[in-house]
Amino acid sequence: PVSRKAAGRIPDDDIRRALLAMLEDKKSPSFRNNSLFQDKLLWVARSYAAAGISYVEITDTSLVKKDAAAHMLAEVHEVMPDVTSLTGVTIRFLAGIRRIPLTIIRHKAAPADYFRENLSVLRSVASDPYVAGSDIIGEEINNIRDLKPVIREIVSIASEQPGFVVRIHAGENDSLRDNVANSIRCVKESLLPGQRLPRIRIGHGLYTANLRSAKGKALVRDLLETDAVLEFQITSNVRLNNLSAMETHPLRAYLHAGVSCVQGTDGGAIYGTDSIDEQLALEKMLGLSFGDLCRMRECEEAVRTEGLRDMDAKQAKFRPSCGIEEYYREKIEAADPSALGDLPEDRRKNAAALLADRIEVTPDDLYPVVICGGSFNNDSRTTKIRESAKSVIDGLLKTCDPQKHFFVVGHRISGYERYLIEKNAGRFAVFAFVPALLSPQSIRRIRESGVRVRVAIESEAMGIYKSISYEIFKRRESTLIALDGNSAGVNLIQEAKNAKYRCDIYVSSRARVLRSKAKSLKGYVTLLPEGEPFPVPVPGALLPDRDRHEESSDGDS
Repeated sequence: PVSRKAAGRIPDDDIRRALLAMLEDKKSPSFRNNSLFQDKLLWVARSYAAAGISYVEITDTSLVKKDAAAHMLAEVHEVMPDVTSLTGVTIRFLAGIRRIPLTIIRHKAAPADYFRENLSVLRSVASDPYVAGSDIIGEEINNIRDLKPVIREIVSIASEQPGFVVRIHAGENDSLRDNVANSIRCVKESLLPGQRLPRIRIGHGLYTANLRSAKGKALVRDLLETDAVLEFQITSNVRLNNLSAMETHPLRAYLHAGVSCVQGTDGGAIYGTDSIDEQLALEKMLGLSFGDLCRMRECEEAVRTEGLRDMDAKQAKFRPSCGIEEYYREKIEAADPSALGDLPEDRRKNAAALLADRIEVTPDDLYPVVICGGSFNNDSRTTKIRESAKSVIDGLLKTCDPQKHFFVVGHRISGYERYLIEKNAGRFAVFAFVPALLSPQSIRRIRESGVRVRVAIESEAMGIYKSISYEIFKRRESTLIALDGNSAGVNLIQEAKNAKYRCDIYVSSRARVLRSKAKSLKGYVTLLPEGEPFPVPVPGALLPDRDRHEESSDGDS
């Protein structure tokens, strides 16, 4: 019990009722000895029940971990029947496979070994009634076709489990607009002879080819033919910096084309939202009609009905020969990961080892100027050099002082970044932030450029913006000049806006994707006009006519 004075305010009725219900639950013999995980399942079920939700699927990476899956499922089987009986909510799980192994995992095992273990464990637990399917998760910074061998093995597992869901996070990143279409294509091309399509769900579907184009129309046909379901999570898209303009959101176009669409949260606990918040956001911000919402509701009901039917069918066949945990431990240990086919191998090299003589610490006594203009694209996009933007680089090299400033670029040494390095001719210190793994060609190009090197913690090029943020924007005043780029460049701008210290941000008005982001950050970004005379940015100079975001007393901006 918390006194009114100590609490500061009285909790609202829903929270009060939920807390009291949890206290009563703990007195019940069914929940008295709950683990923390089991208590969490009960709390989640009560929360969904309060929102009128009776069926939910949650992604959990424990289900593909050799040392965690058996215990996790044992705890689920122990508590979920009573949780469902009490709340009316059925919780099932999707086995989460990270599309890019975490850095801490990568140091211990090669990507192929990581995927091999994931898939071997998944095959061992796929028949469990509480396992609804699989989910390829993680930041979308690689082409989904790179994971086709993984998808092939998942589809093989699905052939043994009717109703198995193949869920893929795709279409969240505007740099990889073919990922949704390629996800469906990878599943179709992986089917065994005579195999029916598994249930396909795409988590996002935000960015694709223009739906009015030939490629877009072909995608819609594929979605309809495969009965794939698109899940939309508007809060996640906004909070993760993947959606700046609501008018570009494709949900209404999908609904009017007859594509199956549902609403999700994609981390509601992280963002502090729930399903009702998400529904209101979709309705109000995207202008969905009552008919649109009804079509989504019909699709949700179909997913719920199918999920419960599949669970019942699995339950009828489920006959463990011993205790749940022991049963799955034996299955996982008996599985032979080497029996799996070829899986993705990473032939890139360790950048830290091969560029060791080029690695230097960025100088604390100099002011950093970050240039976004070549490295912050996807692999299929090439930066086109414009004379007006070249003049910005020329002006910077004349205005800045090698004793006061240094430059930061990405790993590609292309576009405006290459122009800067060539015109600089060694006067200024130039630091290239590079991914942890690089191709031999990239390593050779970086060496030939003569730049100094900082190695990012991310292995994928589209993730190096995080290390730039950590080493530059979070630690010192700086300037960002964004002349070209797409999603990775947008993320870099957002990180600069969120900087702990002052960061002056300039964005070219000719860079369409970056311009859109800049307009959404009014007061924080200065747009550089193209084809007009304008003053060259002076890094570190005060600009009194701009709205500033100042550092607060506790160090947060």
